[in-house]
Amino acid sequence: MKNNMENLKPGFNKKPENSGTGASQEFSNVIELSSNNAGEDRIAETVARKLGIPFVDPLRANIEPDAVTRLDPDIAFETQSIPVRLINNTLLVAMASPGNEAQVTILKLFTKCSIQRAAAPKSSVSAALQAFYGKSRKNSFANPQVRATSEAETKALTVSVISNKGGVGKTHFSINSAYALARTGAKVLLIDADLGNADISNKLGIFPKQTLLDFLEKKKKMQDLVVRTEFDFDLICSKFGDFKLANLNYQQKIKFVRHFRNISMIYDFIIFDLGAGISRTVLDFALAADRTVIVTTPQDIISAYACAKAGFFRFKEIEERLEGQLSDYTPQWCFAPMLVVNQTNHKDEGLKIHNTINRTANDKININESRFRIDPEYLGSIPYDRKLLRTAELRKRPLLLDTPHASASRCIEHMSKKFLNPDSPLGPKTNFSFPFRRFIGIFTQKG
Repeated sequence: MKNNMENLKPGFNKKPENSGTGASQEFSNVIELSSNNAGEDRIAETVARKLGIPFVDPLRANIEPDAVTRLDPDIAFETQSIPVRLINNTLLVAMASPGNEAQVTILKLFTKCSIQRAAAPKSSVSAALQAFYGKSRKNSFANPQVRATSEAETKALTVSVISNKGGVGKTHFSINSAYALARTGAKVLLIDADLGNADISNKLGIFPKQTLLDFLEKKKKMQDLVVRTEFDFDLICSKFGDFKLANLNYQQKIKFVRHFRNISMIYDFIIFDLGAGISRTVLDFALAADRTVIVTTPQDIISAYACAKAGFFRFKEIEERLEGQLSDYTPQWCFAPMLVVNQTNHKDEGLKIHNTINRTANDKININESRFRIDPEYLGSIPYDRKLLRTAELRKRPLLLDTPHASASRCIEHMSKKFLNPDSPLGPKTNFSFPFRRFIGIFTQKG
């Protein structure tokens, strides 16, 4: 074990032939490969000296299979990284690009380990990946656009729409917001993440062969699910059945993050219409987005407050975890969900309900918190017009398209403008410095 710990010290630059001697005595379950990359060795050794990190040739080192299993194969190929050994929750990883901080962060989040990076010859990393993980996968980080995604974050602004109970107009808000944003010329993707209900399909009369369930069951890629609608926004549909968002396992979450990162570069806005309720997975979806919208009605104030309260305590739990997992992570101190009050009877009713929820949050939650706080934003209200809404449903069209001059349509369109320029009407507490890194961190939590 002493030799292993020495190998983890910054600046370790021994000849690779000797680097595995101590490890082979301590670990019996290791694998040795062979290589001949003298030119690349010198390049990697120079990088190691410059960064003050170890040099490791994965084809000459003793690699622990248990360490390899810590990293998802697709993430390993995308980051061109191969785990070498695990010591006290510190994972030594041979990397083709050890100076890429974004990749190091991704490794931390996906392995839940501290990462000791090591410079390695690129061809050796590639060969080791194929030896341990099987067939070659497309290296997304070789694509400059995707590499920029890791470093400069995703292009799309993500919005999650939730409610604590059904029947409050959550899906109508999602559909019409997507349509309103698309009418401005923005590229919009609406995702029906209410698994098992397919409510968006039912309201728009769109029932494609491929749904989100096919993606989660490894039958299709995410880009294969996208349907171009006549309403100028794209759609990924769900499917009727017993599968619920709460049933997502860890591997399915990782797969979703990996594919979502790539597809998000195509769009300006992505809206998640989530299922009713406050299960942990629903809340994680909501919190991982740039904006969390809670839809309620005047009859459901208590449910709206319960939704905001549950969101806050999950928000606080995750921020504290990320603070402990990532040394350079600055927590978001304020949970600021955006409240939409649907089915209002007069223009001031929604604001009064927001003020009531805000006051209750201050009296019941913020007064007992020293670091974090909850501060719901008021996005707006939608007047109740059952007849117009029913007509739009029968025609399988967004309300804004069917009756663009109705009061409800104008209210939703006005609210959507706040997403077009989010820095203007909203406080800085809702802006995240590294949104995609945070998305990964939240969505890959195991508990």
